[in-house]
Amino acid sequence: MKKKLYILLLTGILALGTADISMADYMIGSKGSEVKSLQKRLNVYGFKVKTDGNYNKATSNAVKKFQKRKHLDADGIVGPVTYKALMGKVMPEGKKAGKKGKLGNTNSRMGINDALVKWHKAGKLSDKVRAIMTEAQKYVGVPYQFGGTTPRGFDCSGFIQYVFNRKGIFLPRAADEQYFSGKKVSVNSLEPGDLVFFQTYDQGISHSGLYLGDGYFISATSSRGVAVATMKNGYWHDRYIGANRVL
Repeated sequence: MKKKLYILLLTGILALGTADISMADYMIGSKGSEVKSLQKRLNVYGFKVKTDGNYNKATSNAVKKFQKRKHLDADGIVGPVTYKALMGKVMPEGKKAGKKGKLGNTNSRMGINDALVKWHKAGKLSDKVRAIMTEAQKYVGVPYQFGGTTPRGFDCSGFIQYVFNRKGIFLPRAADEQYFSGKKVSVNSLEPGDLVFFQTYDQGISHSGLYLGDGYFISATSSRGVAVATMKNGYWHDRYIGANRVL
């Protein structure tokens, strides 16, 4: 039975893990002068949005319309391909792995050192961990909703809080608060059921997820809703901040 559960979990990971965002730097929640420049270009193309430097739902919808016009994947996120099509130049490099994050009194750095990390598959799962992982995977495909805390729509920390609460484990609401719950664990010590954290649109903790094993985790993303993604490379690999164990 345990072997069957693991096979089903791995199948779900392989089916969903590579479909998530990999390089996108501008999405709902992003702010700043570069977002304002994107908004100005959207207006030039006839997609009317407020040029306030706030990447909100209206901006995301305008990006989707632009992407459809250009026959691109219409996910509402400005990654390298969309950026070049919209701005007419190569997307500037974002924050590099290794840059200090603004994380209160922590000394965490962003990104995973491939020379040191050793990924390992899930071993024997406790009943509590198995229950949490099974519960989390029930909601794959639930849409993203900023501030969402129910199966009608989740944001990242709302999803984590809801899943754990369903199993009688009460966590704080915000991702940065969840980061300071439980016991810190290194990337090489990660086990299924651990919480993993990332820096996305701003310095500090801004995304949380549930680790599944072998470098994969599940979370509520602004691009695809609740989905499985990898930390082995790409977007989440470069923005990883740390992990903790609450089980």
